[in-house]
Amino acid sequence: MRISWTTLFPTPAIVYYGTSSGNYTLSAKGSTNMYHYLRYTSGEIHDVVIGPLNPNTLYYYRCGIKSSPDFTFKTPPPRFPINFAVVGDLGQTQRTSSTLEHIEKSNYDLLLLPGDLSYADMYQPRWDTFGHFVEPLASNRPWMVTEGNHERERIRGIYRKRFTSYNARWVMPYEECGSPSNLYYSFEVGGVHVLMLGSYANFEPGSDQYRWLQADLRRVDRRTTPWLIAVVHAPWYNSNEAHQGEYVSLGMKKAMEDVLYRARVDVVFAGHVHAYERFVRVYKDQADQCGPVYITSGAGGNHEGLALRFLEPQPKISAFREANFGHGQFLVLNATHAVWTWHRNKEDIGVASDKVLLRSLASVPTCHKSLCAVAIDVCAAEYRRPPPRRSLSGLLFKQLDEIDPISPQQVHISLSGENHMRISWITSDPTPPVVYYGTSPGASTSSANGTTNMYHYVTYRSGEIHDVVVGPLKPNTVYYYRCGLSSSPEFSFKTPPSLYPIKFSIIGDLGQTEWTSSTLDHIAKSNYDVLLLPGDLSYADVYQPSWDTFGQLVQPLASSRPWMVTQGNHEVEKIPAVHHESFTSYNARWVMPYEESGSSSNLYYSFEVAGVHVIMLGSYADFGPESDQYSWLRADLRKVDRSKTPWLIALIHAPWYNSNEAHQGEDESVGMKTAMEDLLYGARVDAVFAGHVHAYERFVRVHKNQADECGPVHITIGDGGNREGLATRFMDPQPRISAFREPSFGHGHLNIVNATHAVWTWHRNDEDVAVASDEVWLRSLASVSTCS
Repeated sequence: MRISWTTLFPTPAIVYYGTSSGNYTLSAKGSTNMYHYLRYTSGEIHDVVIGPLNPNTLYYYRCGIKSSPDFTFKTPPPRFPINFAVVGDLGQTQRTSSTLEHIEKSNYDLLLLPGDLSYADMYQPRWDTFGHFVEPLASNRPWMVTEGNHERERIRGIYRKRFTSYNARWVMPYEECGSPSNLYYSFEVGGVHVLMLGSYANFEPGSDQYRWLQADLRRVDRRTTPWLIAVVHAPWYNSNEAHQGEYVSLGMKKAMEDVLYRARVDVVFAGHVHAYERFVRVYKDQADQCGPVYITSGAGGNHEGLALRFLEPQPKISAFREANFGHGQFLVLNATHAVWTWHRNKEDIGVASDKVLLRSLASVPTCHKSLCAVAIDVCAAEYRRPPPRRSLSGLLFKQLDEIDPISPQQVHISLSGENHMRISWITSDPTPPVVYYGTSPGASTSSANGTTNMYHYVTYRSGEIHDVVVGPLKPNTVYYYRCGLSSSPEFSFKTPPSLYPIKFSIIGDLGQTEWTSSTLDHIAKSNYDVLLLPGDLSYADVYQPSWDTFGQLVQPLASSRPWMVTQGNHEVEKIPAVHHESFTSYNARWVMPYEESGSSSNLYYSFEVAGVHVIMLGSYADFGPESDQYSWLRADLRKVDRSKTPWLIALIHAPWYNSNEAHQGEDESVGMKTAMEDLLYGARVDAVFAGHVHAYERFVRVHKNQADECGPVHITIGDGGNREGLATRFMDPQPRISAFREPSFGHGHLNIVNATHAVWTWHRNDEDVAVASDEVWLRSLASVSTCS
């Protein structure tokens, strides 16, 4: 740690320190300097480096002489979590005082200040008052700073040097990182590599700073420092009228943006503009999932006031902006995730008005430098596709007439209104549609009766399909149950929690192959709460016995957790002149809670669970603006209360966004998108999951084919294990709105962490081992003030 202080008279440049108050077992000596600026002469500026020090430890110290006052500081932790306070354009006003008070209460580990410290400009005594002002904080936590325009002191014809006071008073570790100048440097702390760049040092290609930056980035090891952030004074991205078009912004961006992008810098913090603004991940003025998040935090408390005039309309890449004083907190949670929070000063109370979870680009496979060396449109996951797997249908399962005729088969459960569960099963011979259940094995304290139906399809006759709704049930509770007869085998299920966290397993186009079996094995190990399936279940098409083998295949999972499904094209059964109805088997075997949600059709419905409103839409039911489905959707969305269900997701079969050559231009995709996209966008749906295309693809938040921070994340997950194989041909170049895509079998998990944040993970089946090959944190749009 470097300790700096000033005295009016000469004293030794020595620091006494230790881990106990008054017990200074260690000491270190340093250097003393001073400077002149016109008629001003500074005090004696002492600079001492002490150590080695233990991490995350409180030290006590005295400066110069043993009788001087005691100070303390805490060293940063050696690893995550680590909390950075970030504030620019600090100055010395009452607003500055308010900002510092809020920072002091935040238990931060390290402060980053992107320039404009004292606002002394050329009036040197302000450096001394600033030093007194910040001493309570700056003496007990490390402050890492870079220069701003208000540190410049050159006066033409009178004073030719720049940054004299800054370089004398705020010595940074530039020599330790190989930099030739105190105006730019780097350091590593707690798994984070921090670049402090100089907006007012030469930054052109070939300059000392440019060459140093290239060399410094080559030494970064993202295995030991998975986070890489940069700090500049003049922002490269800015939608405020203030400081538009300045060379220190545009010129530095032009010179260095490619260097930071290729290195996969996670965040770039700036000051200069006296307002707050956060951009999405961006590169060359376009949303780009491999680019840095740019954040301007130049409103610490300066005397010039706020930059109140933003450009209109707000650019799509600008996610949040406001003209208020305040500071930010960058909390690095672990090697992969961090949370950024902007704390506005409002009536002297710190208000967290913007918050976002970020993922380290080092942990994003498609943003590895070997894959994404130039731009996102060359980012494509390298994946060796697996060989085809055999169909299980007819190979591993008995036909219905070969099974004990009164034994319950193909048992599956689904949610049915608040605190109720629907239990469905099939028998060959008639048995009572009754379920005996309770919370202890072998002790059924409750029972419920239901209905029995059957159906014919050409020459096929189904078994007796029983359907019973049980409840009310307690949340997050294991229930034991028997179907039909009290002597039948016992099953068990667990009800979902009453509120988050809740984990959804999501898979489309399941089928009955060995890859299906592999996918189901991985899902079984995941401890999920509810499974969502956006169509193409059994791949029976018109061969009805495949429905029976599918029921046997999924029974181990579908009998123990609720499965919520919607139809796909492989559920269509209409044959001209032979069978005139569609979805006969699907509607008979998989009854969903459509009546409970006010829908007139089992093909589309909604339900709520643990703070999430889920809409299951019918790609193969009429969806035009005059249709029943459209009217129902509009009415259902009006009933959603985001204060109770802050998360809103939708499922369809045919994806509205798709960069695969498979299923391009189909009306179920294009037509439904044209009809309903505005409804979902206006309701601020958070995510839309689809199947149909036998590959995985995740898009950024999007609306009308453009990146839009208030639009849903569209995710295609149509590769559970179907018999038709994978859709291997993606369109090139990869669209910028497509964040990740690969043709592989697997499943996904949507883990709703709380009211504001969730994590989506795609688990690829790779040689029968589940590999989490794509992951992204999502924020509920209900919690984003700019999307209200």
